[in-house]
Amino acid sequence: MRTTSFMVIAFLSFLSCAAHAGQPDPRELVAQVLETAGGDEKLLKLFRLRERLLVTKTPAEPVTQDEKGNRTSVVEVSGDWWVGKAKRDKDKVRVLCWAWSLRLLLDPQSRIQSCHDITVNGRPAFGLRVTESVKVPIDLFFDLESKRLVAIDYDDTRHVFSEWKKTADRHHYPSHVVGFRFTNRDAGTLASNQWYQTDILELVPLNELPIELKR
Repeated sequence: MRTTSFMVIAFLSFLSCAAHAGQPDPRELVAQVLETAGGDEKLLKLFRLRERLLVTKTPAEPVTQDEKGNRTSVVEVSGDWWVGKAKRDKDKVRVLCWAWSLRLLLDPQSRIQSCHDITVNGRPAFGLRVTESVKVPIDLFFDLESKRLVAIDYDDTRHVFSEWKKTADRHHYPSHVVGFRFTNRDAGTLASNQWYQTDILELVPLNELPIELKR
């Protein structure tokens, strides 16, 4: 039987920073977001991805059908991350993946509250702020109409997600991500040029960790 997102989020801690009546309940927003993602059972947990990662201020040409990419990784959401056979030691990258997988919203230690709205690619987006389960508060923004994740503000960077795709088993993932540095985080001001971009060329869910990788 399919596990409903409503049952899962009942165990989380929610706050509301509403200053006026009518502010959406964060629990309802999380339920809508998870429903858009196909339910919590469709959230990625362990997967291999092949991507084209570029640190560039200038947007790169769209990927071609025969694009090889320049990095292959195995990612355990909220756990470890391997590039090739080498384990990454960058906690920020692991937290970012935990967030865009949406599993961060299901962690029992996550405290979730509504935060400010923003506009992403000309469309309004509502925000959810997560604390307690992460060292630094992280803001997730979702398209107001589709309820799809469109951006994450984390530390000094905004990561913008687009071109969502599905695996054969209907796991959702963003195939295009662009990062922008903040020039003033408090004011929400971004640099005019991008910092990096990545295009996921292939993503395959895994049932277990490949034997050649070590924890």
